[in-house]
Amino acid sequence: MRRKCMLLVLVGAVVVITVFNAEFIDVNRFTQPIREVVLKKDLGFLSSFPDVSTTEHSSAKPSPSVTQLGLAKLRTDSIKKIYGRSWDEVITPYNQTYLIDGRDICNVSPPPFLLLFVLSLPKNTGERQAIRQTWGSNANENGASFIISTKLMFMLGRMANETLSGKVLQKETTKYKDIVQADIVESRHNLTNKMMNGLRWVKTYCPKVKYILKADEDTFINVARFSDYLMKNPNINNKTIHGYLYPRGGMVQREGRYAVRNEELPSAQYPPYLSGTSYILPFDVISDMLDLAERLPYCPIDDAFMTGVLRAILDVKIQHSQDFTHMLDMKMSPCRFHTHIAVTNIDINCMHALWNLTKHAGSIDCNQSSFYDKKICSIFIF
Repeated sequence: MRRKCMLLVLVGAVVVITVFNAEFIDVNRFTQPIREVVLKKDLGFLSSFPDVSTTEHSSAKPSPSVTQLGLAKLRTDSIKKIYGRSWDEVITPYNQTYLIDGRDICNVSPPPFLLLFVLSLPKNTGERQAIRQTWGSNANENGASFIISTKLMFMLGRMANETLSGKVLQKETTKYKDIVQADIVESRHNLTNKMMNGLRWVKTYCPKVKYILKADEDTFINVARFSDYLMKNPNINNKTIHGYLYPRGGMVQREGRYAVRNEELPSAQYPPYLSGTSYILPFDVISDMLDLAERLPYCPIDDAFMTGVLRAILDVKIQHSQDFTHMLDMKMSPCRFHTHIAVTNIDINCMHALWNLTKHAGSIDCNQSSFYDKKICSIFIF
């Protein structure tokens, strides 16, 4: 009997060790070599176009790697070979005007260190108000919960069939002074155009900001966790974009909801890119991105274009953090929520509930399920 018990204990130990090792290897495989994975995928993406890393006069010498090529050479040689266009040919100029320019949003002293950049629809007044009352409530010149000078800005286009009176939106703008509206029709296909014109606004009217936290309006930001990440993460610098990384990029779809035409992106696969639900974008990469984007056709998948295509061509670094969120990240345990920077698929009621939880995080045990109402916040799983 004792032998059987000992045998069962040994078998159990082997199983536990095996599972632990498997999980350890899986985690390391995803996080440890992340920059190497991105670099290889970037090179693969760029080399999927004809002769992307060579020049017309370099056949007698070994071809330099993409990372060895300077930005100027990428502009004069690689861009032409990728898209069949010269660098000097501007094909997507920023000629949209701002119906609401929000020029005073960043006109504060001291200038904001961080800009909360939220993509929003004109009709979604409730969602904007929920953000103002919750995680965006301290985005002002005092910067309270963020411990750094912070401003909140909502980036809007216009509805094709305008259901919201311009006077109503103007009233909201006058009261809160946090709206920018570009003369761009709201549509999935125009998201990249909307995003790039938003960055053009940042460069024009908020030139002293250090970082931009881009978020969708159904994303909740845990401000305490985010501030801690921004101020203490040793990998934060002015040439790295942080967020949740899709390391394999994914195949470019030619049909369906996320269809991209061949002339918009002549590649079968995206380079690695970040989930567009939320990411940290340093101000120092904006000028190069805007400059390059004017020379390229817009891929309508904005996160893939911004943090994938443009980033790969410009050789901007990328940093994965699983504390950010992604489109399919819909269920989590309460304890996992408290360690997250961002969660997505959040409605107005859940936005307020999560804000109350983060404000009382020090006194609430994340294992006490009675505090986490699944009827209000369906993101929770027990």
